[in-house]
Amino acid sequence: MQALSTAAFGRLLGPLLPPGAQSIAVAVSGGADSMALALLAADWAARKDIRVIAFTVDHGLRREAAAEARQVSRWLKAMRIPCRILTWRGAKPTANRQEAAREARYGLLRAACAKDGIRHLLLAHHREDQAETLLLRAMRGSGVDGLAAMAPVRVLDADFILLRPLLDMPKARLVATLKKRGQPWIEDPSNANPAFARVRVRKALDDLSGRDAAARAELVAHLALTARNLARARAALEAGADDLLRRMARLEPVGGIAWLDGALLKTADDEIALRALGQLLQRIGGDPLPARLERLQRLLAGLRATRPAPATLQNCLLRPDKTTGRILVCREARHLPPPLKLTAGLDVVWDGRFRVAVATADSIPRGLTLAPLGRHRPDGVAAAVPPAAWPAQPALWRGARLLAAPGLAWGALPPGLAVTFGKPW
Repeated sequence: MQALSTAAFGRLLGPLLPPGAQSIAVAVSGGADSMALALLAADWAARKDIRVIAFTVDHGLRREAAAEARQVSRWLKAMRIPCRILTWRGAKPTANRQEAAREARYGLLRAACAKDGIRHLLLAHHREDQAETLLLRAMRGSGVDGLAAMAPVRVLDADFILLRPLLDMPKARLVATLKKRGQPWIEDPSNANPAFARVRVRKALDDLSGRDAAARAELVAHLALTARNLARARAALEAGADDLLRRMARLEPVGGIAWLDGALLKTADDEIALRALGQLLQRIGGDPLPARLERLQRLLAGLRATRPAPATLQNCLLRPDKTTGRILVCREARHLPPPLKLTAGLDVVWDGRFRVAVATADSIPRGLTLAPLGRHRPDGVAAAVPPAAWPAQPALWRGARLLAAPGLAWGALPPGLAVTFGKPW
């Protein structure tokens, strides 16, 4: 199998990066896939004067994990690739360990990228991963989104974007790339443990192809092609959902709430309506991950009922208005972040919805924090935000004293502070 050249890799990664990108991060587990990705990315980025940093996670699930992370760091630093070890601390779950580890890993990687001011994180998923993902999701009864499997670009938010340049690359070429360079890698024993569904799917691919390498490669290529075809269908459905959302939902950007046209929701095509509803919940609820399809289906059925009842999903509260037929969609007052200390130069997204920015040029009074409004009911609110949406609104506090609630257009913010809803249509 032919090794992957730096130039060929550049033709895969280049179109995924925006013009003018100055830095990228690479997630490196130490396996052949991610080691090849790190080497290729570093070589290509050096030619483009782009800064590269590698992150490897010590998940602590195996005794060897810490030593493996240190080995990965040594390998990369020997090739002048800066590498930082991220450690998953605390008690580890006994159930759903792989899913919990994946969530913890992405949380650590996201925080590390934010600390370094890096927006783009490269992941080493390849063609076999894509085929396995398609089969796993088919086994779970996924819809078009799930069967489209992984996308080359996934925007979790404006400041954190996942790039998968190797999605259509056979793993054998990545292994060949390392062998050509004489670079070793780490074999994770969990990749052969049949207790994990992905390992069983991998074995099923072997069985379906009669354990013939050429037949297996052809089968994997066809499955990956199916995922790409379904990705085109997903894009068309997403365009229809965007159009429906613009017609069906009215956003109140000051308070970060929306009003749904219940009549349009009832008459829209099921697939389009589900997508539009899911997009809306992510924007209002601030959750980077979409709701599960079966939960969205139950919610849509409930909202289309003759007498729809209030419902919650994806950090959102949905309250139908019997008189107007509209449906209020607002943030639930649960799972909100702790108080945020306001300091000069701060620029973060609070609870996934509101961007909080403190200008460096202006001084801001000391002792100010941003925290949920909670049970407080300020008088003279001018914004058209129903009381049901008030508890989750961001509020400016000095100790226990309420100074302002920008989402309700109540009170005054200091000149150097801006709080804006960051998820426009």
